[in-house]
Amino acid sequence: MTDALPPERLRASHADRERVFDVLRSAVEDGRLDISEFEERAERVYRARTLGELPEITRDLVPTEKQPIQPHSGPITAFFGDVRRSGRWVLRTEEYVVAVGGNADVDLREALMMRNRVQVNAFSLFGRVRIRVPEGIDVRMGGRAFLGRRTSSARPPEESDAPVLEIAGFSLFGSVSVHAPRRRSRRPRWRLPRWRDRRHLR
Repeated sequence: MTDALPPERLRASHADRERVFDVLRSAVEDGRLDISEFEERAERVYRARTLGELPEITRDLVPTEKQPIQPHSGPITAFFGDVRRSGRWVLRTEEYVVAVGGNADVDLREALMMRNRVQVNAFSLFGRVRIRVPEGIDVRMGGRAFLGRRTSSARPPEESDAPVLEIAGFSLFGSVSVHAPRRRSRRPRWRLPRWRDRRHLR
């Protein structure tokens, strides 16, 4: 898969179509769509072959930032405000996130990576960039910080061929942080025996 292929030309999966169906079902339940409209749009979902064919089906039902499929990505900029990108969006080989006096929250847990190795250039100036990653991704924190912080809670993946996320850029009086899901401990939690149990230990 190369960058020469636009994100909207990527093939849609069954899971991508199901996300669109969820929005259509909700629209029927609250009266925004009648049954005939639902059937017409559902047929378009069935016929869709690429990601670019899906957003138009729900464009008038939910705001842009809550669209179930977001193939048209671009720089994420937070200027003295809060910006969030989440859901099913396409992560290009090189992305830019800029926070100037604001907060940029980037959720990659459901994002579609165009390649197995991508780079996110994160810049924070008196702002904060927060990146959420799924489990099993190889995060390589880089870049520079001047009176700022660049941290990552991601642990090394167990798989040798895990996707690689490189963090570049710089922080000036700001922060860039990467947050990974906490791993659940499989060890049973130790506890003191209850009073009734202790009677049998004598």
